[in-house]
Amino acid sequence: MSTLDTIEDHLLTDEDTDLFELLCRRRGWSDQYLKEIESTEHDELLGLAEMVEALADARAAGKKIAIAPDFDMDGISSGILGYAGLSELGFDVELHLPDYRRGHELTPEDIAEIHGKWPDTRVLLTCDGGVNSHRGMAAARALGWTTLVTDHHEELAPGSTADVTVDPCRIDETYAHTGICGAHVLYQVIEAYTRVYRPEKLWEIHLLRLFAGLGTVSDVMPVLYENRQLLRDAISIARLLRTAAPKTIPNPWGGFDADPDAIDIGQSILMQLLRTEPHHQVFLQAFEGFATMLKAFAQIGKIRSVDDLDEGFFGFYLAPAMNSPRRTGASLEPCFGVFTAHSADAKLKAAHQVIESNELRKQLIIEHIEELTVGDQPLAPWVYFSDAYPGMYGLLANRMMESNSHPVVVVNRPAGPNDFVSGSGRAPEWFDIITSVAPHDGLSAIGHQQACGVRVAKAEKLGDLVAVLQEATQAALLAVRTDGPHGDLVLGPDADCDAGLEDLQPLFELVRRTERLKPFGHGFPAPVVEIAIEPLGLRVDRIGSDSQHLRLVTRFGLSCLWWNMAEEKFEMLQNFVRRASRTELGTLRFTARLQLNTFRGDTRVQAVINEQITTAVRAA
Repeated sequence: MSTLDTIEDHLLTDEDTDLFELLCRRRGWSDQYLKEIESTEHDELLGLAEMVEALADARAAGKKIAIAPDFDMDGISSGILGYAGLSELGFDVELHLPDYRRGHELTPEDIAEIHGKWPDTRVLLTCDGGVNSHRGMAAARALGWTTLVTDHHEELAPGSTADVTVDPCRIDETYAHTGICGAHVLYQVIEAYTRVYRPEKLWEIHLLRLFAGLGTVSDVMPVLYENRQLLRDAISIARLLRTAAPKTIPNPWGGFDADPDAIDIGQSILMQLLRTEPHHQVFLQAFEGFATMLKAFAQIGKIRSVDDLDEGFFGFYLAPAMNSPRRTGASLEPCFGVFTAHSADAKLKAAHQVIESNELRKQLIIEHIEELTVGDQPLAPWVYFSDAYPGMYGLLANRMMESNSHPVVVVNRPAGPNDFVSGSGRAPEWFDIITSVAPHDGLSAIGHQQACGVRVAKAEKLGDLVAVLQEATQAALLAVRTDGPHGDLVLGPDADCDAGLEDLQPLFELVRRTERLKPFGHGFPAPVVEIAIEPLGLRVDRIGSDSQHLRLVTRFGLSCLWWNMAEEKFEMLQNFVRRASRTELGTLRFTARLQLNTFRGDTRVQAVINEQITTAVRAA
């Protein structure tokens, strides 16, 4: 945004300011742009037609297909999507449980396990991985298997050795929007097969968009173009699998409260629809499993209404829970078992095991972040050493990246200068880790540009990695805006604010119009506002079952929630408010997201605080 634009913005009076239009201007959200990103048109992926024919040949010959997925949420989504979809279409198909200790690439050990468990396997189908798994492909070919790879990771020279590879990041691919997840790639293959050979099954196969959308959010794919409608469809299907908790628990007022334990997933709209026609048991189990996960989250209070099921639920609750076993060293079996177990009890048990593993992950994050911030870290703030379980490195790197506002790599602590070192890197949207380290000997990265595994041939080259990150960051920052407001809009009483907080109706209209642009996510993030709050008349309360959250209510009635910050910030805020009654203080500044909250039929706008920016902008 230019200086002239800033001046023009602040020449507007409150009466003239349309906050939504101002937001769109600053974001560059022209009508044309918003129309373009809604386009679902896309080219056909290279190799897709060949893979469809290979699948048709396999089904005609009655060949057993073994699906080999990756172990993260996108891999789980891909595996369940493929297993359910091909089963429903009449294939003889099995699902391999991956071992995250072997890494993301398919290995000869995986092939040996598949062969040992299903010796009559004739076709290997990978999902969310395999494009660079040369050793695994060689082991499969040695057994005479047809090898089919669906992936979305960058194909590295000399290229895939599979019989057929479908990957938007193939070396020779021209697919315009490469940011589609592994589950979406496999979905396109299965949908294309269905259109040609089983068109009467298209309705059932379209329901599998649920898992492709889940993979899209969990793998932080851009919420643009074909991904936008895919995600909307996934959310709609998820809502059809939710069953409201019946009100069977007596309360002190003579009425009844909801009882999540009494939820009957069979009463969800989608499960009732599926029962009207015969379907393969594996196909039904996949959707029963998702409904069971919703029940489990309702039992711990994370889902209270259908509105709670959105891209935020996928990204902040479901995906982290499914990713937690590999972070903590726990078994991956419950993550697949919740979608494949034969009994309702087994599914629910698996769902709660997943959630329990996630609670352990949260606790370990707290412990290991302290290790990073108070321990001996000679290469900080660019590279950190950790003694955590390797699956935690990505989460730790992400936390430190958010704290430092630049790329960060977390690695194992080497014993000597010649030790091989590996870890995980995370970077802001404006920085590409893989591209930055690729030209340098002894450094390599694989995965996604902002979230990848990083390898260093010898520990003595870690200094080179630090230098690369520093230099590339300086160059990248020249191309991004780093000054000015921390939010898209600035709200409050200060001179630089776009609108005040006395009248909340304009904020209500802003949120209402903004929510029509959902879904938000990577590449199309939700708007963030900077709020300036006067301490005079501010009420600060501790809320939550353990009084762990804060609620700040301004004298004009705007409620601001600050999750898990009561222990750290309550006394400071209380003291600040007390001082405001005796002397003139400046405003408190926060970044926040605005949302609508409905309670007992009354809908109001509220803010969810991300972080505090300053204590005051005006001297006392």
